[in-house]
Amino acid sequence: MFDFYNQMNAINSTYELINNQFKNLQKFNTIGYKAEVKTFSEIYNDNMATGAVKTESKTLFTQGNVKKTGGKNHMAVEGNGLFIVSDGEKNYYTRRGDFEIKDGKLVCPEGNLVVKAFAVDESGKPNTSKLVDVKLDIDKNGLILGKYNDYVIEDNGFISGILRYTDPVSGQTITKKEPIYKIALANFSDPSTLVRKSDTVFAADDKMKPVIGEAGVGAMGNIKAQHLEMSNIDIPTQVQQAMLAQMQYNATMSSFRALNDMVKNASQLVR
Repeated sequence: MFDFYNQMNAINSTYELINNQFKNLQKFNTIGYKAEVKTFSEIYNDNMATGAVKTESKTLFTQGNVKKTGGKNHMAVEGNGLFIVSDGEKNYYTRRGDFEIKDGKLVCPEGNLVVKAFAVDESGKPNTSKLVDVKLDIDKNGLILGKYNDYVIEDNGFISGILRYTDPVSGQTITKKEPIYKIALANFSDPSTLVRKSDTVFAADDKMKPVIGEAGVGAMGNIKAQHLEMSNIDIPTQVQQAMLAQMQYNATMSSFRALNDMVKNASQLVR
């Protein structure tokens, strides 16, 4: 028997797939964007295919191309791990690294979420037991954190303050670097199950416990300073999948219309 509900369900699912492929294509130029993958499985009733499908969404966390930008606050992760950002109450996770300074803090431009790091002690060792906000505020004398003339972000994820002073004997300008923070990364056993909060920011539920650590240590990836990770959208693949989904949608609609006409004709014969 023709089931209108299940056929409409199949049509809507295919339409949803088409929209998803085009959404991925639209996000091609979004820094750190990860492709959304939709999968469909047919629902069975008493071992009989019903024609209805259920939809599942996952995020594809493959590596995007890493490009040098020269941006002072730009960072890219190569390998495992996500940047940790916070709204002050909860931590979120992102691969978007076009950070900027706002109100004296290093933030992700998507939602102005503050970047998290480990504070570095006087011996140059990160305190990995606690996450802190990356603060780089400037005082009335133009000094960062009341001490430094400038700062630099390095490939290993260290943020160092730069001190400049004049040697009283030689009269030469002396430049010295002191590590202040080391950017923290979070790694998940299955990042594809993270919940997309916005285009490039993700949330983890209470059951998902991230491993938090330093870049380049253990299973964590490396941080490339003055680089950005582009989206992982593969345009040829997305276009091909969109075309296949469109063909499937058209075929399903044709079948629906034909069967709908048959039902109408049968109803007229009964009358």
